[in-house]
Amino acid sequence: MQYSKRLAQKIEKPLHVGAFSLVEAQSKGMRLAVGTQGNYQLGQWIKIYLLVDESDGVIADAKFQMFGPSCLIGALEAACEVLMRKNYDQAALLNADLIDKQVRDKSQIPAFPESAFSYLKFVIDAIADAVQSCRDIVLPDNYVPTPLTSLLHNQEEYPGWKELSHEQKIAILEMVIANDIRPYIELDAGGIEIKELSLDNQVIIAYQGACTSCPSAIGSTLQAIEEILQAKVYSGLSVKPDLSLLNY
Repeated sequence: MQYSKRLAQKIEKPLHVGAFSLVEAQSKGMRLAVGTQGNYQLGQWIKIYLLVDESDGVIADAKFQMFGPSCLIGALEAACEVLMRKNYDQAALLNADLIDKQVRDKSQIPAFPESAFSYLKFVIDAIADAVQSCRDIVLPDNYVPTPLTSLLHNQEEYPGWKELSHEQKIAILEMVIANDIRPYIELDAGGIEIKELSLDNQVIIAYQGACTSCPSAIGSTLQAIEEILQAKVYSGLSVKPDLSLLNY
């Protein structure tokens, strides 16, 4: 199988291999959630362990055990990375595309070969199995975690931004939002579109879905969106939501 370089590195040096015991989880004041899929005797088996904070439903740590092809190691490693600091409800919304994006070398080129996507589904099913034991944990009304800030590492501004035409700038913004922001907004059943880019580099966005009634739409989520666009496109950008579309 042909893997991306990032995926190959995860397979060679995984950081989340292992397990948590119930005693260990209890000593840390955490809920232990375990999900399994497959059959060891049939050559394909995985077990994922999540430490979940019972005060807010957030995943504090994740580990896995597996038996099978190497792509399962990469899929589980990438999934564990994505799950960190997400709540269990977000974990249940994880999909194959988000796992793949976590280990891509280039945003438009899949990290896993098409033949390996069945293994990603295998991992997603194990996570869903683990999440079922967390459904009784009440998520705080004022707690809306954003996964967006994890995307800010090692980013550079888009070259020649100031010299681009208005249409080119919109196209670049659309590309970054599509690749690096929208998939994570959709984890919470929300959406985002660009409405306008002003001459003073202010990006007007329109929230959709659950985002229109979420307080973080003008708080942590908005800040994360702005920071990503500043890091990946142009440091002078600011982001403002269309307040007329918000329902609170």
